[in-house]
Parts: sequence; structure tokens; C-alpha cells
Amino acid sequence: MTSGQDPIDEHAGFRALVEGLLQTNLLRCPERAMLIRRREAAALVATDAGVAVTIRMLPGGAHAPGSVVVHDGEDPGAEIAVHAGSMALLELAGTPLRLGLPDVLTSLGRGVLLQIARRRIRVRGLVRHLGTVRRLSILLSAR
Repeated sequence: MTSGQDPIDEHAGFRALVEGLLQTNLLRCPERAMLIRRREAAALVATDAGVAVTIRMLPGGAHAPGSVVVHDGEDPGAEIAVHAGSMALLELAGTPLRLGLPDVLTSLGRGVLLQIARRRIRVRGLVRHLGTVRRLSILLSAR
């Protein structure tokens, strides 16, 4: 590795960033945890940094909020996997949403969709697991 940093530190830093974002969002909007009704997993891969995390969404009991667990690495069995550069992944968290997807009525939303169309952001499982994509977008959205 050319950066001179320990790869374990990079993975831990990326995991801490994603965990912090999820915790903050769930504290700010606890109703988001009610969206977790199925056991699902999603991987986020920062292609330029060579790090990945998997977010496991775990349902709660009847009428109870669900929870999320973040761990290092890309789970090959995850329903969806988002591969993008670090900055593009951060932009996703700040993108305005409409029905859980980037809002085409805003320039930020159109920009994200353009990056997906140009394959700068690749989302495996986008069509087959659209509900999972929507839930993940809402959970990660800083808006």
C-alpha cells in the first residue's frame, strides 16, 4: 500500500463513518428504524480507497423498530452492493430523496442519477432489490 497507513485503520475508519451516520440518522428520525421489516444486507465499497463495509438490517419484533449492524468487508451474499469513489458515496448521503430514491427534480438528485447512468456509481441489485435500495437510501440519508 502506498499511503503508508495500516489497511485495518482504513477499514475501521470507513466503518466508523458509516456507523456514525446511521446512528445519527436513527436518533434524529427514529421512525426510520420501523422501515426495517426484513433481514437484508447491503455493501458499500469505496473503490478508490479499497475499503468496504456491509450493513445488515435486522427487523425488530412485531411493531418494534429494527436495527442495523455494520461490519468490515463486502458480503458477497448482500442483496445490493454500491461501488463508487469515496466522494460519490458521501454525496449519496446528502442527496435529496423522493420516495426513497434520488429526487430528479433537484440538481443533486439528477447528478447522482447521471453518475449511475455513466457507471461511476454502480449498484448491483438495483432493479431486483429496489425496496432494499430505497430502505438503505432512507437510512443513510442525512436529510
